[in-house]
Amino acid sequence: DGADIFSDGLAMVIKDDKCGFVDTTGKLVIPIQYDWANSFNDGLARVKRYGKWGYIDKTGKEVIALQYDEAMGFRDGLAKVVKDGEWFFIDKAGKRVEIK
Repeated sequence: DGADIFSDGLAMVIKDDKCGFVDTTGKLVIPIQYDWANSFNDGLARVKRYGKWGYIDKTGKEVIALQYDEAMGFRDGLAKVVKDGEWFFIDKAGKRVEIK
């Protein structure tokens, strides 16, 4: 039903109001199962399912659990997220990072 631009060799696609990812040949490589998804940044894509955001790698493995109320894409190894009303940064391992 829709598609985004390619980023890191994958493009987010939409079918029946769910999102997944295809490679440059059009092969579905990450199943259409998410309520929303965004392009890959720094090797990870943010995805939403059951009202929570998390991050997957290019194989579709959930590398940071879907636990955030809001989440931004990674940039320079950090992403801004909100959980329980508090905004903070995490690294690509999902660990909280204090910015001074």
